[in-house]
Amino acid sequence: MNSAISEFARVGFHQAKISDIVANAGFSQRTFYIYFKNKEALYMEILENWKNKLIQQFIIGENDPNVQITVQRRWEEIFKFMADNPDYTRAVYFMNPYIEEIRKDILNSLIQTMTSGQENQNLRKNISIGILAESTLATIESLTLRYVLNGKESSIFLAEQISDIYLNGVAQKKS
Repeated sequence: MNSAISEFARVGFHQAKISDIVANAGFSQRTFYIYFKNKEALYMEILENWKNKLIQQFIIGENDPNVQITVQRRWEEIFKFMADNPDYTRAVYFMNPYIEEIRKDILNSLIQTMTSGQENQNLRKNISIGILAESTLATIESLTLRYVLNGKESSIFLAEQISDIYLNGVAQKKS
């Protein structure tokens, strides 16, 4: 899998060749076909694994008393996951011909998590969960591409900034 992830991150799905993947992994094409029907089947397994690992980062404990710390931890875990798996993230998220399907699944997971947050009174009732989920996903994508994958900012710094913005807004509080 690691050889395939590296190859997909390097050249993208369409340009990746099974012969290069297996050569880098140190086994034969015959062995490859024992485990996978074709390149697409391998790629779809990689996508599914990555998506499930990312979605796990969204889960927030229902009884966590400090929402600010919990939200910050979730952001930190998301950015850390991306930073710790740069090839995986590039191959799946930024070099992926199936990204819209993956985005839809991630968005649905965010909507479920945020709907639960509204029901638990951790999120305001008067905000659109759809818009909040879309803006959250766009934030993850943009900051990962611009700051995480190139190491410009730490996961902790990004998590602190984003959780503060999401929880406290951007307007200066008047005394």
